Amino acid sequence: MCIQSHFFTASFNFLHFASNKPHIISDIMKKILIGSFIGAVILFIWSFLAWAILPLHLHTFMYTPAQDSVLMIMQNNNMESGAYAMPMADNRNAGAFDEKFQEESQKVMQQNAGKPMASIFYNKEGYNMGISTMIKGFLYQFIAALALSIILAPAFSVSRSFFGRWWLTFMAALFLNACGPLIQNNWMGFPWNYTYDMIVDNFLNWGIAGLWFAYFYRPAP
Repeated sequence: MCIQSHFFTASFNFLHFASNKPHIISDIMKKILIGSFIGAVILFIWSFLAWAILPLHLHTFMYTPAQDSVLMIMQNNNMESGAYAMPMADNRNAGAFDEKFQEESQKVMQQNAGKPMASIFYNKEGYNMGISTMIKGFLYQFIAALALSIILAPAFSVSRSFFGRWWLTFMAALFLNACGPLIQNNWMGFPWNYTYDMIVDNFLNWGIAGLWFAYFYRPAP
């Protein structure tokens, strides 16, 4: 409660001070944009290392010798690109608050309790990692770094502790893991090996980027 009180007090004081000095707002935004850009570069480089060089994600996705047969079945059934959950009730013609669909869903769940299930992300057009994928990947990293910088700028401006500023950034990974991999594991049945790898990646990613944020957003002497 004390930490929250200090954070909100710092936020109020920061915004009140900046609102009365337009040139201060301009300087702050320039600093945030620069810090976010460099932060995005760090996040992007780490993502490349984590997925392409390091063994962190070596077993995040699993291999099956039946992959060609499974893909052929999906292709022969003219499946559209999308996310599929199996088993599930037919929702192709279901509407909002469809009681019949809800009843059928309950029936399917009861009939398949304890039986194998699957979540499949299917792209019938295939997947090519071109330059546009790289550009969008960096853009999304920049948006994440920018959002974090804007949210935590007031706290950064008053925290004299390097560890304190780094810890605030590191908490972003906790937020991402709670809202992402852990939610998916709990409600969508994502396997634990996938969840574990994504959690570790998020903590390392933001832990490393946090070193930059903690340094760059240090308060003025």
